[in-house]
Amino acid sequence: MKPVLICLLGIFLMTGGCYYTLRSTEGTKLSSAQIQEIKLGKTTEMDLFKLLGPPSKKENKVDGTQVLLYIHSQTESPTLPGGFVIYGFLDKDREEIFEVTIKNGVVKSFQFIKP
Repeated sequence: MKPVLICLLGIFLMTGGCYYTLRSTEGTKLSSAQIQEIKLGKTTEMDLFKLLGPPSKKENKVDGTQVLLYIHSQTESPTLPGGFVIYGFLDKDREEIFEVTIKNGVVKSFQFIKP
């Protein structure tokens, strides 16, 4: 009977007292205020660098357009009471990809895309 109670208490502590701790982040998280500053046909690539910083990736297409990707990712790990962090399959990975297409030196389109 005693081992069963200990197991139940352990399960309760692992599930009930669990919260997530930010473990790692990469890239810059964009705010809605920054995105609202982008104007189609007016904002230049230099304006984007000033507003959003350098992109994570830059691709040149054969039709003369450039695609700038701003990628922000973060990983959170479950943390038990007492600060014990569990690394592994219970991690929450989140990724946001913001794509900007530039043609003739100005922004042609922009959108968030699903990873």
